[in-house]
Amino acid sequence: MPSLKTLSSGRMRWALLALGTLALCFSNGVHANVFAAWVAPALMLRFVMISPPRSGFAATAVACGVASFVTFRGAIPMPDAEYAVTSAISGLFGALPYLLHRLASPRLGGVPGSLVFPAANVTLLYVVSLGSPFGTWANDAYIELDFLLLSELASVTGVWGVAFLVAWFASAVQGLFESRAPRANPALAAFGGCLLLALGYGAWARYAPAPARQTVRVAALSNPSTLSDLFFEGCPSREDITCRAKNSRTRLDVLFAMSKTAAQNGTRLIVWYEGAAQYDEEFEPEFVTRAQDFTRHHDVHLVAGALQVPREPGALMTNKAMVFTPEGHLAFEYVKSIPVPGEPIVAGKGDVQTLDTPYGRLGVIICFDADFPALGRQASLRGVDLLLVPANDWRAITPLHGEMAVFRAIEGGFSLVRAASNGLSVATDARGVRLGSNDSFASPGAILYADAPMAGQATIYARYGDFFAYLCALALAALTVSAIVSIFRRRAT
Repeated sequence: MPSLKTLSSGRMRWALLALGTLALCFSNGVHANVFAAWVAPALMLRFVMISPPRSGFAATAVACGVASFVTFRGAIPMPDAEYAVTSAISGLFGALPYLLHRLASPRLGGVPGSLVFPAANVTLLYVVSLGSPFGTWANDAYIELDFLLLSELASVTGVWGVAFLVAWFASAVQGLFESRAPRANPALAAFGGCLLLALGYGAWARYAPAPARQTVRVAALSNPSTLSDLFFEGCPSREDITCRAKNSRTRLDVLFAMSKTAAQNGTRLIVWYEGAAQYDEEFEPEFVTRAQDFTRHHDVHLVAGALQVPREPGALMTNKAMVFTPEGHLAFEYVKSIPVPGEPIVAGKGDVQTLDTPYGRLGVIICFDADFPALGRQASLRGVDLLLVPANDWRAITPLHGEMAVFRAIEGGFSLVRAASNGLSVATDARGVRLGSNDSFASPGAILYADAPMAGQATIYARYGDFFAYLCALALAALTVSAIVSIFRRRAT
């Protein structure tokens, strides 16, 4: 017959599992909460540490799978059955850092033992980001954007350092569960010291006096409710070129009217959203001529998101941004480098082009490209002062997806303006301080105006890349080997 102590311990385990699973469901994704992001891994790790390794791993995998299904349901356009399988696989991977910590940490103890979980978590996030078609989606750092002093750390370590500290908190506080009597807790002290250093750096980066910077007035357009998402809707067939061209001209009439309003309000740089101009490929010369005339007449730069449809049925479309100068020149075209899985478009070369202007150097990427830090690093190393991001989201990923892009500005040390057709348009400086934003689902067709600073500076992260993720992988390997050696030494004695 089980003792009262055993029953109490069992109840505690399952209570931790239940509370941890609930917190995990709000620790990331479209329902994320900063408090839950810190508490969830601490509760789950405690459950694992007082459970047998196998059953603890199995239960944690189920909890992580449930949380994966809840946190991103609707964000990924996939049937529930397929998404459930994907979530189950994610759960298995998500439980691995907990299992590694359960097996290795007790054999290391102290500060080294507390580093197993965060090192394993960051290593997993980094490896997944390299192999997943969704890049850095689900990285724990993105939830910390409102915690701006901590988010500034991304300029040094990328998102990996922010995610490390969140995970380290979970392992550092485990000592508080183990005894009611006050005692030395070197792991918690080490974590606290590093957190204070990170916040101190964030405060310096955020509030230290900076030299005056030239600014440029930018306008970011969003899609008016009067415009369909697809230019060919209402045309009886693909061969009805007259109807399709008429629809394309109607779209341009609206877009150029909005742009004229922006120019009259003192804007020097106008950014259209992803796929704003839509047309069959033979229509493009007419669009280019009209854009050139507009920029000459209004003396502005125009970054026009455009979707070019080929004549051959079934051929891939071209999703691009076309940059026009006040002299009426088409300076360059940038083709979206990384299509969303299933997106029927040509993949670009991944080459971030730039344009020097009287107020600074511009760079352009498109929407999903901003989920891959390497493109932001490339822009930074090429001296970009302002990165422009035409984009298009859907309600389920708003505002999360737009806020993710802000980390590219922090990592790269440049200002950023994101113009979303549907979703969050946002302007931010190089520290991640929001200069303005607009949710098109609340205000369709609104124009976001912002005065963007034009003084980009390559950050430590831009120069050295994912070095912190590499350090975490090396640390995990060293800690694992140390734990294995400890096991053999104990057996030998």
